[in-house]
Amino acid sequence: MGLRRIEEKLTREAEMKRKGAEMALKSLDTMSKKVQELHTELQTLEKKYQADIKKNPELSKRLMNLREEVGLPRALGIYEVGKKSGFIQRLKGTDEYHNFLAIRILEIGKQVRNQTGGLLSVSELVLKLTDESRGITTSIADITTALSLLEKNGMIHEIRQLAGMKVVVFVDPNLTKDHQVILELAARFQGEIGLTELVQETSWTLERVNQALTKLIQQKIAIKTETLDGMVISFPGV
Repeated sequence: MGLRRIEEKLTREAEMKRKGAEMALKSLDTMSKKVQELHTELQTLEKKYQADIKKNPELSKRLMNLREEVGLPRALGIYEVGKKSGFIQRLKGTDEYHNFLAIRILEIGKQVRNQTGGLLSVSELVLKLTDESRGITTSIADITTALSLLEKNGMIHEIRQLAGMKVVVFVDPNLTKDHQVILELAARFQGEIGLTELVQETSWTLERVNQALTKLIQQKIAIKTETLDGMVISFPGV
């Protein structure tokens, strides 16, 4: 192939690449406009139903998920990420911080449900919120207020005291008194207790202990593990 033909071939290839790049840019421009229109529509919807969204944590949660799907920040618009209102705003009742915090707690509850059976100690909740906020610690007082808001609106089952430890119960586990006794012991033993210790502490027969544990294990509230020292029961949410 002569130099002229090689030059012509390279020129044609360069032209094809240029046209291809131009077409790709046009397609990207079109897609960008569609995304911007979608963002505008979503923000218009937020503004229109702002009062309803603020009052309903579940509706707010769905809005946050939708924002994430369309590429918007999860908590901009109606709520400001990590922003706490001032003292005056709290006195006037215009504080949105606890509403946003309640939504974050619900999301964490959904994430841990399959790991802990829907139970999570408040101390673990604090750690997860801090991790999610990249090291910014959320006060216990604010978390307590947000939890009270969720409990009042029926968004969580209850907040239970176990051996002096507060545990959030996101879904109703429908537990019996035997289950509650075991959970109390789990909290006292910091989330892990041997089967032998469990029998000794309850003074129950092994059959009764195993019967109670079966449901807790099925609901993923408890995990049974065989170790060199014997059977150990751990409770991830406690």
